[in-house]
Amino acid sequence: TYYQPSVNCSTMPPVLNPQLSKVDGLAFLGLSLCRKSDEGHPDSITHQTAFDLNEVIDRKYEYLASTNDDGWLVGGGEPGPPKSYKLPAKDSAHVEIMRIGTYNPSWGGIEEKEIVDVMRSGKILIPQIEVLPTAVVANPDKPPELEIRFDMPTAVDFTDMKAPLPHNWQLRFIHNQLFKHFQNPSRFCPGAFHSTIVRKAEFRSEKHREAYFAKCAAVLQRWAIDGPKALNNGPWDADGEPLKNPTEHNSGIYLFTDRTKVTHFFA
Repeated sequence: TYYQPSVNCSTMPPVLNPQLSKVDGLAFLGLSLCRKSDEGHPDSITHQTAFDLNEVIDRKYEYLASTNDDGWLVGGGEPGPPKSYKLPAKDSAHVEIMRIGTYNPSWGGIEEKEIVDVMRSGKILIPQIEVLPTAVVANPDKPPELEIRFDMPTAVDFTDMKAPLPHNWQLRFIHNQLFKHFQNPSRFCPGAFHSTIVRKAEFRSEKHREAYFAKCAAVLQRWAIDGPKALNNGPWDADGEPLKNPTEHNSGIYLFTDRTKVTHFFA
């Protein structure tokens, strides 16, 4: 007798409407943190130079014993042989603000044209995005992913309109607008605002793990002294080429078909 095991729905992404979300996909709106590096893939492009994520990775494997086959996702990506023997890949550093899924409404997604039209219409207010990395953490996966976080350290003080806004408030501000406007069934946000550094991170020992996170803490402390910085300080378009009509403020968000394919820039 064939036995169909029950589905544990708690493992599904927290999409808006699971019954109408038919096909999973990777399209999203978010930040691009990619940055070309001599240590990374030669075809990587640059979307920001505010933060060099090579400072929080371990290319020489001093602390880590092994990682996933795609290796380091940030800091220029994986160069491939002879510099590295992971799968060669361009830098895909990013922060998801809203996962769309697919561009097929019958699957629970949204047509690409609708997204582009809305983002260019002014209905979604996009402030100058200035961010500050707040932590490097290991997520609960076993082995874990290493993530660089962009948390908002305190809530906004709505009782005092003159109070300074907390770091990274722009991400929550844009996120709330997107979630209010777009109601497609596959819509969701994959946890706290973060950029995945590497997957399946196995440390050489507990001491090596502690030393790695101590190194990252020192880098984050130095970045914190400088404070939040604007991204897309080139400024660059989605393809990495200079913006044709830059303005005073050019730090915005991008539309991704997946983490390797950036198609549109909005500011």
